[in-house]
Amino acid sequence: MSPYSNMESGSSISPNGTATRRVTSNSRGSSPHTTKNGTNKTRRKNGVIGSPSRKNRRDNNIDLMSLSLIRLVLALLILIWFGVMVKLISNLSTSSSSSSSSQNNMSAEQQSAAMHKLSEKWKNVRFNKDGTIKTVRGVKDSNQKKKSDKKEEEEEPKPQPIASIFELSLLGNTSPSDFRLTTPNAPSCAEPIDADSISFTLVSQLSQDRIWMLPYHCKRWGENPMSVVIFTDEDAAAVKSKLVIEGCSDEHLTVQTVSKTRYDPQGTDYPVNVLRNLAFSKVKTTHLVYADIDFWPSESLHSILNIQSVKERMASDAKLATIIPVFQMNRRCRAYKDCRDDNIPFMPKRKDELIHLIKKRQASTFDPTNEGGHGSTKYISWKDQKEGSYLDLPCIRSNRYEPYLALRYCKELPPFQEGFSGYGKNKMTWAMQLRRSGYQFSQLGEAFLVHYPHLDSKSRLEWNKKPKELQRVDSTLVVDVLESEKGSNIDLLSYKRARVDALFLDYKDWLRDNVRDKARVPMCKNALNDDVRLWVHRDADSESEDEESEGDDDGSEVVKVNEELDAQG
Repeated sequence: MSPYSNMESGSSISPNGTATRRVTSNSRGSSPHTTKNGTNKTRRKNGVIGSPSRKNRRDNNIDLMSLSLIRLVLALLILIWFGVMVKLISNLSTSSSSSSSSQNNMSAEQQSAAMHKLSEKWKNVRFNKDGTIKTVRGVKDSNQKKKSDKKEEEEEPKPQPIASIFELSLLGNTSPSDFRLTTPNAPSCAEPIDADSISFTLVSQLSQDRIWMLPYHCKRWGENPMSVVIFTDEDAAAVKSKLVIEGCSDEHLTVQTVSKTRYDPQGTDYPVNVLRNLAFSKVKTTHLVYADIDFWPSESLHSILNIQSVKERMASDAKLATIIPVFQMNRRCRAYKDCRDDNIPFMPKRKDELIHLIKKRQASTFDPTNEGGHGSTKYISWKDQKEGSYLDLPCIRSNRYEPYLALRYCKELPPFQEGFSGYGKNKMTWAMQLRRSGYQFSQLGEAFLVHYPHLDSKSRLEWNKKPKELQRVDSTLVVDVLESEKGSNIDLLSYKRARVDALFLDYKDWLRDNVRDKARVPMCKNALNDDVRLWVHRDADSESEDEESEGDDDGSEVVKVNEELDAQG
């Protein structure tokens, strides 16, 4: 008999080759080799260990089957993984076929580095059962990343390049040094008008942060035409809707907007004169009243302008520049901030309210530190001037005079010179051209504007910048410093003020050469020497400066005016 023939009947082979028969326990009773507690006791015979029970053998067979199944599953997973890797490598090879020749020539070190990079790329990747890639948290596949990047690009608006403000010029300007004589698309001043046909539009321009002031202008000006241009990215119709809700007239208010982001995203070069000319262009009345938005009109201004004697004077003189005297109210809070809740209730609406504030030294004539700006206005005479009466100015004390005016809107009206942007000389140059063109300056009794005490604008802060060599130097002594060794290395044209001064000299030359002097109001004999404050001078200017009167420009005359107004009040 074969030594293996008895294995089918439950025999096993001992280590020495002797076959032994397994003894199984009787389920109904104990075998001779069963212990008292019913457990099977292994029997030794001739040093041979007996076979385990049938139950144990069944358990062993189940363990073997489980192990085999696990090995089979692992083998299948390895095959699947191997197949996927082959597929991936094949795809990579196909996609990079254009560079295969260079890859074949790689050194062993380069190939090793490439394989390391490839393994790093795929080490966090997991696979689905069908072999497709499963994204692991925190890891994006390349297609998903491209989609995400594309979405972010679509969501983030690309910054627009800063455009030239002159593309909005109604004058046809293309550069700052383009100066103009007349206002286009306006009726001619040569056409006669009668007093009864005269009407007025309040004209202004403003930035986004001062839109809140407009409803106060609307209330004070009443249900009468207004034309404003706002430097904002908001839509004009949307802005107007908000203003109408706050009390402005839907019928009489004209709103234009100019994009801040497109033309001055930094807010340091506010295109003030382009905005002013745009606001002028929408005037449909015979006359306009120009006031910057921070100068609030008295509540009776429109009614004073409509006094019959006032309109008759305007109808008789197409070049009458009616001066609306301007004052300023002091800030009502000590801190340097815009305390509107404190300021607004005290902004005077009537002349008696204004005089009361002046007596309490809570208001004054506008900008006492700048005598040239409004020092030619006869404030003391205005205090006792009758409502609607005119007082002609005998002379102008400074080229820096920049009053707010009511004028006839016509072609012959000089426009604002658009090269002057931001802060500095943007309105005084207009008044200079008006005077030389033959306009009569005459102030109107009872009417006034009052300046709201706002904080300095970014344009003003840009104008105020100085090199360290000019810090704390009096403006009349700047030239001396610049001409000294101390100022020889200053790059003047990197400062806004110097660039404006240089443009101003060009403008003076143009005005002299292109506008015939028809002045009806002369410069005063003691007129201030304005050019002494300029940072930029020409050699040829020195002689003419010596011929000018060396009037003081320290604001002392304006201080005297305010003291006298206080005493007479």
